[in-house]
Amino acid sequence: MNINIQLNHVSKSYESRQLLNNISYQFTKNIYHIIGSNGVGKSTLLRLLIGLELPDSGSVIINGNWEVSSHNLMAKNIYYVPDDLEVYPFLTGREFLNWIAQARAPHGGEIENILECFHLNPHMNTKISNMSFGTKKKFLLATALIGTPDFIILDEPMNGLDQNSQSILLTILEKKSRNSGLILTCHEEDKIAQLHPYKLQLSNQQLTELKLERNKLV
Repeated sequence: MNINIQLNHVSKSYESRQLLNNISYQFTKNIYHIIGSNGVGKSTLLRLLIGLELPDSGSVIINGNWEVSSHNLMAKNIYYVPDDLEVYPFLTGREFLNWIAQARAPHGGEIENILECFHLNPHMNTKISNMSFGTKKKFLLATALIGTPDFIILDEPMNGLDQNSQSILLTILEKKSRNSGLILTCHEEDKIAQLHPYKLQLSNQQLTELKLERNKLV
């Protein structure tokens, strides 16, 4: 299967401010790090990729044959974690993960391994509304790291994580990238560089590939 997300001449504005202008780019099963100044439109670009936002013009095509549109909003088999953590505050950690796992078909022991890595077991019966920012972030990341999606899209995944948790996340992401494409924004450029990503800069309404830092995966 040809796994890719294709941006075709995509433009997007907010309140008369143009963020993206006629962008065309193809994401394949590799690791991509999108950089750019605050407010330039990085989060908007990620939401366009999954269908939480729609372009003003142009199209977003998933795997060559599935177009994100107002009639078919959410991209299938693409897992997304926003930087904004507003999510089901009335659920406990256990209820939230069980709900997600029903749709994700995780591999045997996968959830347990991620819970142990992020030291989440003591928080399984805590309501999300009562969790610290960092703990809530770990639970959200865990939902994107179970199963085998076509793409994992993460908006500032290091925010709220301590140094040890950041290292654990990098290790898990490297393993996940063997079977899934990975697209992320992150201000911790030195840490993300350990994954040897394609580095893309969003600036002046354009997306530019700065440097090829890894060979394509097969």
